[in-house]
Amino acid sequence: MLKDGKQNVGSIRTLLAIAVVFAHSYGFIFVGGTLAVQLFYVISGFLISYILVEARTYRTISSFYINRFLRLFPIYWCVALITIIAVLFASLTFDETHLIVSTFNSLGFDGKLSLGLSNLLLLGQDWIMFTGVRDGEFQFVTDFIQSEVQVWQGLVVPQAWTLGVELSFYLIAPFVLIRRNLMLVLLICSLVLRGYLIYIGLGTKDPWTYRFFPTELALFLLGACAHQFLKPLYEKKGLLTEKLSTVLTSFIFLYCTVYFLLPYRGINTIALIGAFILFLPYLFMFQSTNRWDRKIGELSYPIYISHMLVIWTFGYIIGKLGIEYNSLTGSLLIVFITIIFSQIINLSIGKFFETIRTKVKTL
Repeated sequence: MLKDGKQNVGSIRTLLAIAVVFAHSYGFIFVGGTLAVQLFYVISGFLISYILVEARTYRTISSFYINRFLRLFPIYWCVALITIIAVLFASLTFDETHLIVSTFNSLGFDGKLSLGLSNLLLLGQDWIMFTGVRDGEFQFVTDFIQSEVQVWQGLVVPQAWTLGVELSFYLIAPFVLIRRNLMLVLLICSLVLRGYLIYIGLGTKDPWTYRFFPTELALFLLGACAHQFLKPLYEKKGLLTEKLSTVLTSFIFLYCTVYFLLPYRGINTIALIGAFILFLPYLFMFQSTNRWDRKIGELSYPIYISHMLVIWTFGYIIGKLGIEYNSLTGSLLIVFITIIFSQIINLSIGKFFETIRTKVKTL
C-alpha cells in the first residue's frame, strides 16, 4: 500500500530536477528540461489524485490549499530573497545593473505590477511567458522573444513559472478529480486544443509547447487517470507487487538516464511519457516502500527551485577560476553545489514547514 502523503516518485523526480539543472548549464542531459517539466506534471497529477480521492488526506479544501502553500511558497520565497540580496550585492559591488532590475525598470506601470505580483505570489508566472512589449505597450504576445522588452527576464526565480502551471492545477483539482466524467471531458478538450494549436503552427513553438496550462492540463489528468484507473486495475489483477515495482522503477530510471543518447527522439518522447503513465502506480509503490528513495526525492523541489541562483552566483565564482559554468566540468560542479545547497534548504526550511504541514492535514 502507498503511504499517506509521502509519495513523490523519489529518485526519478530528483533525476528530472537534475536534468533541468543541466539544461540551464551544460545542455541536454538525461531527458532535458522540457520533457522533465512535463513528466513533473504527470507525477503531480497522480499524487494530487491520490491524496484527494483515495487517501482523503485533507478534511477540507482549505487545508489542501494551505498544505500546498506550505510546500511551495516558503522555500520559493527563501530562494527569491537570497536572489534579490545577491543581485543587490552584485550591483553595489560591481556597479552593474542586473538583468532582473533593468527589465523591471524598462516596463510601464502595468508591466511592473504584473511582474511584481507574479514574483511575489507565483500565480501568473507562467502567463508572464506570454507577455511582451510592443510599441511601448505591455501586452499578451504569441512569442515572448519577439518583444522590445523580454518581460520574463524580470522573474527573480525564472524557472518558477512551472509553479504557476502547478498552482493552476491545484486550484481546480479538488473540484475536478472527484468527478471522473468531468476529468475525462477536460482531458479530451486539452488534447484537442493541443492538436489544434499544432495544426495552426503555434503548438510546436515556445511558449506554447509546454508552458500553456490549458494544453498541459492533459498531462496532469493523465497522471490522475493512472491513479484512478490503472492502479485499481493492477491491484485487482494482483499485479501491483513490490518486486515488479522495483523492476519497473529501475527500467524508467534507466530510460530517463540514457534518453538523450537514443535516436528517434520524437518516438522516444512519446514512448517514455506512455511508459511513465503506465508504470506510475509502480513508481509510487517503490518509493513508498523504500526510505532512501523518499529521502532522495525530498531534494527534488529544492534542487529545481534553487539551481538558477547557484548558476548565477557560483557560476560567476568558478568562472573567475577559469571554469565556465556551461562546460561539462562547470556544470557538474553546479549540480554538486546545487545538491548541497538544496540539502541545507531541506534540513532547515523544508523540515520546519513539513511539521506544520503534518498538523494542517488534521484540521
